[in-house]
Amino acid sequence: MPDDYYRLPLRLDLLVRGADLRQDPRLAREVNCSLEESIHSHVYLIVTTKFKEARYDPLFGCTIWDDDFQMGNDSSNNGYWTDRVKASIRDAIRRYEKRLERVGVEVDLDRDGSTDAHKRLLVTVTAEIRKSNHRPFEFRHELMIAPFIAKRN
Repeated sequence: MPDDYYRLPLRLDLLVRGADLRQDPRLAREVNCSLEESIHSHVYLIVTTKFKEARYDPLFGCTIWDDDFQMGNDSSNNGYWTDRVKASIRDAIRRYEKRLERVGVEVDLDRDGSTDAHKRLLVTVTAEIRKSNHRPFEFRHELMIAPFIAKRN
């Protein structure tokens, strides 16, 4: 069916039994998902993939994983870093997730007042789903960014 989308992680063991999926709704639910869930999974994959990690396309992914060690504890660098990450995610979604339009990305770096290297990155993507009369779409995900920083005693 054209409106069937596959759930991640992909269950190839169930997909090869295609005839069983049509007869067993329980199996079909384990393999298939809604349009929104499919887009959500794909955006998650983009955000959590490092450039050059996907052999088929070295541009798939975003810059979070290339730049996380450059950020350090200098808060004056945070604005530049978050702007780069925001642009990278927005460009990747525009390139690889054609089911979305009017893509907006917000990136918020939260250090919880700590002086160590632990940082929480909240990524929010807002867009409209083309195929569904421009229904709103929102993706929110929290990532822990923790580059190694050595402290001298």
